Amino acid sequence: MTTTPESFAQRFARLADARSPFCLGLDPSRDVLARWRLPDTAQGLSDFCERLADAAGESLAVVKPQSAFFERHGPEGLVVLQRVLKRFRAAGTLTLLDVKRGDIGSTMDAYAEGLFGEGSAWDVDAATFTAYLGLGALAKTVERARAHGACAFVVVRSSNPEGVPVQNATGADGRTVAQAVADGLRELNAKAGPGVLPAGAVMGATLPPADRDVVERLGGALLLTPGIGSQGAGFADLPKLFSGRERQVLPTAARSVLEAGPDVAALREALQAHQAPSRVFREGA
Repeated sequence: MTTTPESFAQRFARLADARSPFCLGLDPSRDVLARWRLPDTAQGLSDFCERLADAAGESLAVVKPQSAFFERHGPEGLVVLQRVLKRFRAAGTLTLLDVKRGDIGSTMDAYAEGLFGEGSAWDVDAATFTAYLGLGALAKTVERARAHGACAFVVVRSSNPEGVPVQNATGADGRTVAQAVADGLRELNAKAGPGVLPAGAVMGATLPPADRDVVERLGGALLLTPGIGSQGAGFADLPKLFSGRERQVLPTAARSVLEAGPDVAALREALQAHQAPSRVFREGA
């Protein structure tokens, strides 16, 4: 008899309570490597990942590598990415690959097959996607995520100004694009059954309170909220948009932690400085 795997949402809830809901972004850009006095090579990338993993230990609920910073080093960089994913998984940390895939038909199916499921190329617990080619094109991806206990986080409202004209464009039914995507994600989660929630949403932490309507339309979906720290948002800003949804939020930051490197002890302190307020927010205090 086939057993249904525990969902990403269920595993996140347990880890967020035991550790914290904080999601660390792994963004080893050229500038970060230089600041850490590491060469801009696959070896420098590997050293960066090892130090960060040493600092994190078993303290993180979720880690979010940005695939682009590994891909730019070619095949050697992808080997490093696979290695760091395995190391964090061994520490009990959920892996969320930031790739923002978005396509149609067999191409989209191939992306999903490479991301989710035992034996897949990356075997991650979650990944990011875009719905520019229509949310319907991601329906099978969300279903594959559900079948493998994973989560597909779809960009709904990003915090970059270039995204505003597209995401706030109004359709014939009077809804903005962001509202329509939010409604669609809520419907996909409803089809998956109570508490499974394979369709998550990316909602920038720097967004204005006016986007609260979009948050409400998402129902119980998990909310990946980049933008804390260097992008201008703080933990104190989260209630403005996400009050009442605290247990759904994955507060996310990268640069504001990474700037503490390369010293492992300093990185550990920076992580703790982000984890403590994320726990407070989750508790609704």
